[in-house]
Amino acid sequence: MKVKPLTAILSAFVLTVLAWVLFSYIPNAKSQAERVPIRIGWQLATATQGQLVEVLKRTNLLDRLGLDPTFVPFSYGEPEVAAALKGNLDVMFSSGQSVNNLLARGGKWKVVARLHFIPAALMVPPDSPIKEIKDLRGKTVACTFGTIGHREATLKEEAAGLNPDKDVNHVNMDILEIQKLVEAGGREKWGKFDAVALWEPDISMFKNDHAARVLSSHRAVYLVSVSDKFIANNRAAAIHFLRAIAQSWQFYNQFRERVNQWYIDDSQFGFTSAALTSAAKEDPNFAAKSLADIDLHLTDEGLRILDIGAKWSHERGYTQSLVPIRQAIDQTLIDAASKGIAGASSEQPEVILPSTREVAVKDESGDFLGSVPLIGIFLLQVAVTLCAIEAGQWLGARRARLPENERESESAVSAVSGAVLALLAFILALTFGAAASRYDLRRDALMGDVNAIQATYMRAGLVPDPYRTVTRSLLRDYVEVRMNIGDVYGDADQLRALRARSSALTDMLWSQAEELAAKDSNDIYALFSEGITDMVEYQNKRIAFGANFRIPTFVWVILMLTSCISMFTMGFQFGITGRRSFPSQLALVVTFALVIQLIYDLDSPGKGFVHLNQQPMIDLYRSLSK
Repeated sequence: MKVKPLTAILSAFVLTVLAWVLFSYIPNAKSQAERVPIRIGWQLATATQGQLVEVLKRTNLLDRLGLDPTFVPFSYGEPEVAAALKGNLDVMFSSGQSVNNLLARGGKWKVVARLHFIPAALMVPPDSPIKEIKDLRGKTVACTFGTIGHREATLKEEAAGLNPDKDVNHVNMDILEIQKLVEAGGREKWGKFDAVALWEPDISMFKNDHAARVLSSHRAVYLVSVSDKFIANNRAAAIHFLRAIAQSWQFYNQFRERVNQWYIDDSQFGFTSAALTSAAKEDPNFAAKSLADIDLHLTDEGLRILDIGAKWSHERGYTQSLVPIRQAIDQTLIDAASKGIAGASSEQPEVILPSTREVAVKDESGDFLGSVPLIGIFLLQVAVTLCAIEAGQWLGARRARLPENERESESAVSAVSGAVLALLAFILALTFGAAASRYDLRRDALMGDVNAIQATYMRAGLVPDPYRTVTRSLLRDYVEVRMNIGDVYGDADQLRALRARSSALTDMLWSQAEELAAKDSNDIYALFSEGITDMVEYQNKRIAFGANFRIPTFVWVILMLTSCISMFTMGFQFGITGRRSFPSQLALVVTFALVIQLIYDLDSPGKGFVHLNQQPMIDLYRSLSK
């Protein structure tokens, strides 16, 4: 029987597979620069800002530029300005009006780029008798004080010969409440209100729905502002961030419907894709055909709008002195970013936070074996098992040619083989049990996570606005992060990015709880705070059971050695008895490899064929979106 050539071939195959597996494990030697955390303030109910934030939030644009983003939502500009003054933001997406207020209160910030142009308007009910601005005399107008909508109202009233402080009754109201007012309906009046002042995308949405009529409008500009401290400490990061904004414009132009839907799902304000597209057309970058065509510089028109806003803020008493806003403009950063954009890679950004509409329903996965491909485990096990049997067969055949008194008896070999196989079965059972129990723990942690988030979302309905709106927006963001985290346990970079985002969101949620507690430490706020702590607990459990608690490499080594010894003993038995059945041997090898594959798959969340179904988290997000 010529078995040496076969053994040599199998040995060579084993070495090749081992080399491939080991090579696949070697970590990428590419060095990564120290990552820079960046806190980005944005306003929930503002387009086209909302679409650009969605791109930055859901793709790896910032991640691959070395930035760790935290997106901090606000319902309108005043609380965003307050957060910037406290040092809680590094970047602010806002109207020029908010920047005026920020600088007037001593904020050390620079306006570094234009984000987009946006219309603001005065709107009246469809059948309102008000046809011109002068008809507002003695009427009541809802507006958010200090915003571009408020500015539009008062400037147009002055131009029509009205005194905004005496002839028109302006009522300060949050933009979200103004939306509810119009949505509640009214052909001639909205309750006690005759008109409202707002901005896109509400203007387009109400026009398209024939829920309101534009009385007057003007163009405002939204800006990218960066704190002086962040620029001083992270100038290169600020330049990278502006590059990412330009690339987010390009991504939006390529996938408008998709990004619009992201914002619609995320904001939960009832916006339509048509309204968002109409709002985005206001900016020249909407027509850009390539990344090179996108320009974020402040033009003469933008500067003129800022001058008008600064003068208005001073005259209305929002600033003690006329803010020299032009002195706070620094376009050297966007100049540098534009050069980087010209030489930037055309690589398509990767979506790391797809929406529930795009997520396939998956069932769910670090050490040495954690980065080994599943097919590598299967091939390695087949090769090692075959090699062990063939080696035992070869040695058994050699021993069989010895005199009977010098070779092992068949009964002794059979007894040893049976004992070794029994021990192998015992180890397999222990290993399978460990993998299956961790699968069950991941399932329980998922359900606990879902229940904790849902309870917190419901309790958030008991707290007042703006906390309620901001908190629920943060919770929807949090659900989307948690929904996808089960699929990236095997990807260290993506897992790190999603962990950072979920931790940042819980930090912001806890900040909301702290502010509420500072106002009034009642039982309702305590329940809300308890819900957040429950979320943190299950956040840690899911990460621990999914990415940290794995079958140790040493156990896999013992299992591999035991299997080799068992197969060698069986092959030795085949060789010494001369009763070899290759089909049976092949069936044994493949079956054993499949069992090992199943155990490894159960122990590798998000990597193989056995997944933990994420449908409960998806259903939760859909329920929160109603």
